[in-house]
Amino acid sequence: MTAGRSQREFFDSRADGWEAACYPQEVRERLAALIPEFRLEPGACVLDVGTGPGVLIPYLREAVGPKGRICSFDLSLPMLRQAQLKPLLPQDLVLRADAHHLPFGAGRFDVVICFAAFPHFDDPGLALAEMARVAKSGGRVVIAHLLSREELARHHGGHDAVADDMLPPADVMQLHFRRAGLQTPLIEDRPGRYLAAARRA
Repeated sequence: MTAGRSQREFFDSRADGWEAACYPQEVRERLAALIPEFRLEPGACVLDVGTGPGVLIPYLREAVGPKGRICSFDLSLPMLRQAQLKPLLPQDLVLRADAHHLPFGAGRFDVVICFAAFPHFDDPGLALAEMARVAKSGGRVVIAHLLSREELARHHGGHDAVADDMLPPADVMQLHFRRAGLQTPLIEDRPGRYLAAARRA
C-alpha cells in the first residue's frame, strides 16, 4: 500500500504488540479454520500480501510443506521485523514492497492471499490488478478477513488513521476482480468472516 503518514505511523507504532493484541487464542482458532479456504497445495508458491507481523506465515508454511515457497511483504519495516521472526525456510522471502507496484514478474504465484490488508490500499483496483498479474494462469487470488465488511468498518472507525479504510461493496469488489482479469469472485460476507476469491482467467 502507499500509506499516508498517519496510517504509516499507526501500523509502525503498533508492530511490537500487534499479534498479542489482535490474535488471542479464540481468534487464532478462527484463523486456522479459514486456512483451508485458501486451497493451498503442498509445494505451492504463495504470495502473502500485506503480511504485517507475519501472522499467516506459520499457517502457510505448514500448508505448502518443505517444498513450497512463501513470499511475504509489507510497507511497514517494524511489522516486517516481526515477520522475519516467523518459521521461514531458505526459499522463503520477506521484503518491503508496495501492493500497487509488486516487484515480481507476471505469473509467478500459484495463490495470492491478501489477509486483513485490502482496505488499507490507496487504489484497491490497481492493487488487485497487480495481484492478478503475478498470479499464474488459473491461479487463485484471495481477499480475506476475520470480520464481515460491516464489522470491519466499525472496527476501523474507532481509529482516526484508518477510519476511512473499508472493503468495497460486493458489486464494486466483483468489478475490481473482473477488471483485473480474474473471474467474478464468490463473496462470503458474514459475521466473523469475509472472503472474496477467484481464479485468474
